Amino acid sequence: MKIRLVAAVAAAVTLSGGCAVGESTDAGGEYPSKALSIMAPGSPGGGWDTRARGIASALGECQVAEVDATVTNVPGAGGTIGLAQFAKRNGDPYQLMVMDSVTMLGGIVNNKSPVDLSTLTPVAGLSRGPSAIVVAKKSSYKELKALLDAMQAKPHSVKWTGGSLGGPGQMTVAGLAKGRDIAAKEINFVPTAGGGESMNLLLSGAATVGIDTVAELRPQIEAGELRVLAVDSEQRVPGIDAPTMKELGLADEAVSTLAGVLAPAGLSKEQQQDVIGLIDKVRQSSCWKQVLKRNNWTEDWKPGDEFGKVLAEQRTQVTAILGELGLGK
Repeated sequence: MKIRLVAAVAAAVTLSGGCAVGESTDAGGEYPSKALSIMAPGSPGGGWDTRARGIASALGECQVAEVDATVTNVPGAGGTIGLAQFAKRNGDPYQLMVMDSVTMLGGIVNNKSPVDLSTLTPVAGLSRGPSAIVVAKKSSYKELKALLDAMQAKPHSVKWTGGSLGGPGQMTVAGLAKGRDIAAKEINFVPTAGGGESMNLLLSGAATVGIDTVAELRPQIEAGELRVLAVDSEQRVPGIDAPTMKELGLADEAVSTLAGVLAPAGLSKEQQQDVIGLIDKVRQSSCWKQVLKRNNWTEDWKPGDEFGKVLAEQRTQVTAILGELGLGK
């Protein structure tokens, strides 16, 4: 199948296999028998967009399914603008949405979204991506402990940046602060719309320290512009000379987000299993394994109700942390 790239926000990227979008294929009525639509409720180039396009590419390039797939970006408000649109596609197993648990749950709580993930159909948790705590190369901080000591002595003097308001980055910072008996409301955190904005704040000296995904930060890390103080992962990240938060005894302070796929409400159990089966084939493909490797993502397969259980548990966790931060009230 050939990939035709079409720009961008609220537009589609089509994987063309000889069928028009929405036209049925000769699949004998088996799922999928017509085009799939995958929503990325974030901007082009971000993690959700990368995940959506990775799934779409696997469908075509690795011949997981002989149907077209489109990726549509609907960014804004921590994913809740896209979520509100997606929730209207009730009962349609050909509509899928990628997301990650903590970021979207944070957006829901912080923006008081009338749509909750519990109203949708859980398909599968797919992967986890490590985050890195970084400082500019000119920073005097060489270790995370020294930075946390400074924050404990004078909380507002350490300015953090990275990710959306109420996102996993801010929640991890809140956990680190709590471990040092620092009130969440004393944290100096500057939310950003993306890695580029965070980079500008760090390199200009307007921010002391940043936290974001390794995938977002790797180019600047490899260029020597950023120094990594710690990574949030089970094992050290290849190519990055930094300890894990687990090594530093800080694993419990990190908020780990699970990335996955949702379908609309109103699907039958049989339809849910059909979609799970398709995504299972995607995650076993060589195309998807390349996506995992390229983005330093670790597979964490949680099909169906297992994924739903994780989302319910993290909803409670996220609500509590954001409450301490004075958000979502």
